Order: sequence, then structure tokens, then C-alpha cells
Amino acid sequence: MTPGLSLLSIVPAALLPLLLLLPQILLSPCRAHSRWKCPPPRSPSTGIKTGPCGSETNDFSLSPNDNGDELITEIYPGPLRVIFEESIHHTGAPFRISLSGDGTDDLDASCVLLDHIPHNDCCRPSLYDESTYTPYVITINIPNVNCERCSLQLANPMTDKIGGDGSPTGIGCTDPFGTCFSVYHSCTRPFRILGNGEAVSRSDYQCERLPGNWPEVWEGDNGVGVDASVPGLYRRESSIWSVVDFTLTAVPGDYAKDAGGICGDEGLKQQYTQSTTLSSNIETTTTVTKASITSTAATISTEESTTTTLVNESTTTTTTSNQSATVTSISGNSITTSTLLPYPTLSQPTPSLDQNSNPIIGQTTMQSSACQYCSCWTCITFALTIFTSMMYLQMYI
Repeated sequence: MTPGLSLLSIVPAALLPLLLLLPQILLSPCRAHSRWKCPPPRSPSTGIKTGPCGSETNDFSLSPNDNGDELITEIYPGPLRVIFEESIHHTGAPFRISLSGDGTDDLDASCVLLDHIPHNDCCRPSLYDESTYTPYVITINIPNVNCERCSLQLANPMTDKIGGDGSPTGIGCTDPFGTCFSVYHSCTRPFRILGNGEAVSRSDYQCERLPGNWPEVWEGDNGVGVDASVPGLYRRESSIWSVVDFTLTAVPGDYAKDAGGICGDEGLKQQYTQSTTLSSNIETTTTVTKASITSTAATISTEESTTTTLVNESTTTTTTSNQSATVTSISGNSITTSTLLPYPTLSQPTPSLDQNSNPIIGQTTMQSSACQYCSCWTCITFALTIFTSMMYLQMYI
């Protein structure tokens, strides 16, 4: 290297902080993994590594509507269908669902509702394409409590990173407050639980035992059975999930049925009911004014049906179709034509299949390691290129 020259002397001082942060900036998207989909999450991030809710832990604030009123979803005790999704594949990494305390995310106040939810090894989602995220649909049981502001907590221990400890004969790792060194988290927005006449307050509720009909053995490495009977002790645990409705196939039907509620089929449709009065869901609007209107009509056209209604005054039209709809609304001398957006549906990921066209589950640790960062290979390669270039300058300039 030329005497008197160094990397510091050839790089402008103002750029040094950027160069030091560049690897972190480039690699930060690679730390994304799983999140709630319904009920909706507090944060859209799939990369929260600080439990139970990241920077929004203990944030039970509500979003006001246009009138300034705070909105909160109300649910009832009993079966509740929920949906979460995975943005980067991690072979055998299981999930856990817990109910928070009333207005607190303190883990000591949380109750585990379902543990050892097995991973779906079928698919390879792309972090940068949300339509490829792997959905998980399951029905849990909400206890009979009264809670003003509760939340569901999702934990996802990365057992594909613990080597032989995650094998069927390994010691596994523990969470929370344990030896699972990499765990991803997500929390739902607050909701209210309206218990029946026998309900107790959430603060007085004593957590119950986990469901007795939940399987205690899942498929581990190479399809070998792995023990999943100890709460909070995890290994690589996988099973087959339906490619039709994304429910778990190897459990009693109660866990797969559509229990209704906000995340059931009808609940999702109602959340996205289209109307000319819901301007936030209108993609395009064109208004034409005429001097006089003698005969008017409101028409809704979808793939399923076409309805025409003659009107002589203001009209409001509604559709819950999952196809886009064109609505013509007439009020006085004004004709408004609107194209309405469909309510969102779960995307169906393309599973990875073996030579017999069966979904691949229970892959070995070597296979897992090769695939878990495939979505981030481009940014890793770019970061290494930058690093190599900097070392070259240091050596030869």
C-alpha cells in the first residue's frame, strides 16, 4: 500500500458511516419469517426477534375511525379460526399461540392456547412477494373470560438452526426464557373478549392445560417421529397442511373446521363488503352530470350474477363477491360509475414435491441449511462483493 494512504484517506469521511452500515442494510430483509394475518398484526413485519411483540410490546392502543371513535374487534369464547403466514421457509420450525393478559403482553400473564404447531415444509415463499407467503389456518379455543384489551401472541422458534439438538434424538431447545437462541414473534391488534354469564375477568383466569387431543408426535428429520409432548421444548417438527384450505390434516376436525368469526370465510367477506359508500375500497370513480335523467338503473356485474334495478332516486349498491364489480350509482342528476376491489383471499403457494409428487416434509438439517436463506442470496452476494472490494483497496492502494 502506498505510504501515507489508507482506506480512511481515500474514502470521504461523510461516506464512512454508510459503508459501515451497508452490510446491515443489505442483510436486514433476510431476518423476516412469520407474522399474523388474521386477526391483523400490530406490525406488518415478519422479522420481529424480540418477544413477545417487538417494539410494540404492551402497546394496546386502538386506531380511531373518521369520527375519532376508537375501534376494537369483539370476539366470543369458544372456537376461533386464526391465520398466520411465513415469509421465509425454515424446515421444522414449529409455532406457539398464546393469549395475552388484559392490557399487558407480560409473558407471565399469558396463557398458551396451542403449542407444538408443526411446520409446513411444502413450500419456498419469497420474502419480496407476499402472494407466495405460506399461510397457516387453524382453529383455536378462546377461554370464557371478559377482557377489554387482549391479544394473540405468535412465537416461532428456529429449530432448523440448532443442528443435532433439533433431531428426533436431540435435546431440543426451550422457549420462552430458554435455549432457543433464534425466535420470531408477532402479536395481533387488541380485541375485546365478551364472556358469558359464567365468565371470569382475564386477570382472575387461571391458564388451563393444553388440549388433550392435540398430537404429541410429529415428523422430524427424514420422516422419523419426533416427540412434541413437552410444552416449550422444541425440535424440528413438521406435518402436512392442506393445499386447498391451508388447514392441518393430521389433527381432529375441530382444529380444521371453519368456526366463523372475523377470520372465517364469512367474516373475511364481511370485512371487505364492497359498497359505493366505502370510498377507501373504490379503485376508480367517474362522475357524469346530465341536464335531465328520465330513466336510470343501478347494475352490479360479477362472475356469479348480474343484477339490474330500476331506480328514480339515490341508490346504494353492495357486493361481497370475490370478483371485481362495476357499480353504477345514480343520485339526482349525477351518475357515478365505480370499479370495486375484491376482498382478499389467501394465495395458494406452490409446494415442493418429491419424485412421487408428494409434498416434501421432514428434510434433513443439511437440506434446511441450504434453503433457509435462498430468498436472501442476492443481498448476501452483494454485501460480500462490497466487502471484498474494500479489502482490495486496503491491500493494493
